[in-house]
Amino acid sequence: MPTFTLPNQIQFFYQDSGAPAGNDNYLTFFIVHGHTYHSNLFLPVLSIGKSRAHRVILVNRREYSGSTPYSAEELAVFANGPDDARYKQLIDDGAHLSLLLDGLIKSLSLPKRVSIVGWSLGNIFTLPMVASITTLPEDVRARLALHVIRTIIWDAPSHPMGIRKDAYLPLWDETLPPEARGVEFGKWLTNYFPHSKLSERNFDTLEQREHDSSRKRTFEDLPMEELFKIIDLSPGSKCDTPLCEPPFAAMENKVVTEALFDSKVRQAWGDMKIWHMVGDYNPWNIIFCWWTFEAEVKKAKSPEPAINFTINKGANHFFMWDYPEACMDKLEFCATS
Repeated sequence: MPTFTLPNQIQFFYQDSGAPAGNDNYLTFFIVHGHTYHSNLFLPVLSIGKSRAHRVILVNRREYSGSTPYSAEELAVFANGPDDARYKQLIDDGAHLSLLLDGLIKSLSLPKRVSIVGWSLGNIFTLPMVASITTLPEDVRARLALHVIRTIIWDAPSHPMGIRKDAYLPLWDETLPPEARGVEFGKWLTNYFPHSKLSERNFDTLEQREHDSSRKRTFEDLPMEELFKIIDLSPGSKCDTPLCEPPFAAMENKVVTEALFDSKVRQAWGDMKIWHMVGDYNPWNIIFCWWTFEAEVKKAKSPEPAINFTINKGANHFFMWDYPEACMDKLEFCATS
């Protein structure tokens, strides 16, 4: 089981497709998972990436199998704050992942073609990676800036980005008994939502509840024992769900804004570009995050857009599972455009 241990003894488990034979200038995708679904969710993409002579590295975040759990003090910050400790936790988590990536760049001799990829809740770990660069030792900063060519925001939900909007979520549906909300949320997340008129950017047109009956939900036919190979339910309430709730919003928004729009942060990363890719059949909160970021970029009026956007046509939240070949096509596009 491959792991990497930082100087502070925090350990990360990762899965690695390995260096492609006969190719010394390959693309590397450093992928950070979201809530509940861990690195195994991306094994179809790892396999396809390997077949296309890319390198795919899948990281298990802290509290997930093989990686160091949070301390009692850190878990107390997730639960209770205060804000300065919440901000520090976000930046520290980002810095730890940056140090992991730097360690892998050195130990695996990765070429200067690395893309940091955050999926779903994973974006509130990868964007702090971006924001934390000014806190890192100078040699680490220089190495990351030289090797990382892209950060890819993939299906970021609005809540852990610090973007608040009151709309339907099964987790907070008081018409459901508390013990049923998690199950319903899992089902809801795998829907294909048939939104209409996305080009109008009108929130009222977003489908909040109903699945497109002409399509199968992701994992609909997956045996339960197979599903449990890609999920871990235990970390959620401790360190993931709190990141989706209002107390964290202000500090999340601060970190995300620093990552995307702070001139010193962006200058430290050199020529690294940021792409945001989003499936147009995603839940409303992912579509709303896309629209919000798009509006912020337009408002900034930068000659070089802070974020470049691309749509995964026909994709829901599990593009990597339902359409892994097309998913790798889009990752390649973001990494090379």
